[in-house]
Amino acid sequence: MATQEQQIRIGEIIETETSFFVAESFALHQPPALGRLVCVETESLPLIYGVVCYGTTASPDPGRRAVRRSTEDVYDGAIYREHPQLELTLRTEFTARLVGFDDGRRIRHYFPPQPPPLHYSVHECSLEQVRAFTERLRYLNLLLAATEIPPEQLLAAHIRQVYGARSGDDPWLARVAREVSGLLKSDYERLMTVLYGIEPQG
Repeated sequence: MATQEQQIRIGEIIETETSFFVAESFALHQPPALGRLVCVETESLPLIYGVVCYGTTASPDPGRRAVRRSTEDVYDGAIYREHPQLELTLRTEFTARLVGFDDGRRIRHYFPPQPPPLHYSVHECSLEQVRAFTERLRYLNLLLAATEIPPEQLLAAHIRQVYGARSGDDPWLARVAREVSGLLKSDYERLMTVLYGIEPQG
């Protein structure tokens, strides 16, 4: 397992519940990729795992929307160079669905006893952590309960992320396809959405 010093901190938890947490990203406009496996270290549990299911950039003031800043000559990235204060008046957040935890003895693929605490750091999972967590697939059904986006899109995005982290592990992908087929056997349209979304390209 990678140590906390070796892992990359990508955000700080600002809301936490039994099944998910919300974190503020340290980089504006750069939440972790949809479907990415992330983790949190706590005093009671070595690791709590989540899958990124949503990202947003907006004003910290919920009653205040962003307004147009562009002109004929200043647009896109130049807006931020022309208005550097925007870096301080906007924030990027991401939501992660909880999918399991490491209790120090083994990896469990269900909700942890308590959600991670407020203000704790969110880390990118190392490749070793991704491979270890995704050896068993029973957690995939937790992603089908997502409400932030269509859950079959989240499931497909997560599988693509893990497939890349596992360096194109085709036997693993075949196991995933069988698992998903069992989970969605009564909903052909949703099943085909996932299977189409995880079909290797090229």
